[in-house]
Amino acid sequence: MKAILTSTLALFIGANSFAQSQNIKGVVNDQQGEHVPYAFLVDVEHKNATYADSTGAFNMQVAPEAKIVVIAGGHKEYTFSPDNKANYNIVLEGKNEGANSDTKIKRSIVQNFDTFNSRVNTMNATGNGTVSVTTRQEATQGSRYLYDYWVHGYVISAADSIVQNTHYLFNYDKMNGSLMVNKDNNTVLQIDGNSFKSFVLFDKQVSNHVFVKVPAISPQRYVEVIADGPKYKIYKDIATKFHKADFSTNGIASTGNNYDEYIDQNFYYVIKDGGQPVKLQLKKKALKEAFAADADKLNKFMSVAGSGDIDEVYLKQLGEAMNK
Repeated sequence: MKAILTSTLALFIGANSFAQSQNIKGVVNDQQGEHVPYAFLVDVEHKNATYADSTGAFNMQVAPEAKIVVIAGGHKEYTFSPDNKANYNIVLEGKNEGANSDTKIKRSIVQNFDTFNSRVNTMNATGNGTVSVTTRQEATQGSRYLYDYWVHGYVISAADSIVQNTHYLFNYDKMNGSLMVNKDNNTVLQIDGNSFKSFVLFDKQVSNHVFVKVPAISPQRYVEVIADGPKYKIYKDIATKFHKADFSTNGIASTGNNYDEYIDQNFYYVIKDGGQPVKLQLKKKALKEAFAADADKLNKFMSVAGSGDIDEVYLKQLGEAMNK
């Protein structure tokens, strides 16, 4: 069923800039010296949050005046203000929640994420808004979901607040544009899209992926933010199609595939000064056309970047350079 995401944490966040920001690193432990995996760290005055990894290590860019709240299941919240230290050793009171909880929860959180397909092979939104669960053949190639496992994340609500819950894991349905939530490994819900404006998912490397709604690009799907600045915004739209098995043979020759397949196509767009999206090809000629208004800045970036492949890392760095 569709559900509005509720949370043990809903922090109002402003739009303060990251002027003179600094990078902080550290590790989150409990009082027994054990690492606290996937602790949530959030800057209460800025739209900024991250997770520690499976070893409790974290890396975060923060404003110097920030106050960081550290949250983990079974532990007392901890708040600290960054100073000039290079590394931080955060010690939380309490005990890892997974120690006395259902093993499925412990496995999904502590053992580097549960396998998504071990819980749900196929989820289809029905006409009444519920989620039905069916099983597809093992030979199916690809997936309609962004990840093959449940991931950590948080939501930016319609009221512009960070909403996070230590009991929730997420995945994104690339075909119908739905954010799915796994509640305590027992209930799978589709979150009501009217209750939030964007969401952030963290992969196995704890790299964050921000998704927003840009109707001019896709009225149905969320698009991933590659670069977000005052002048240029770059997005990736993942269009996934389902291709049913079409194998046939006359005994001599055969055609098609004997497996169902989900096929991804990635499309990139750039928006300049709040204008309309322009499709972006990952070629230098296309980049020069898209950023013609800032040709000098683009040429400078390209000369430094060299002749390597133009990929998402390249686009992210390009967006940062063009927004300076």
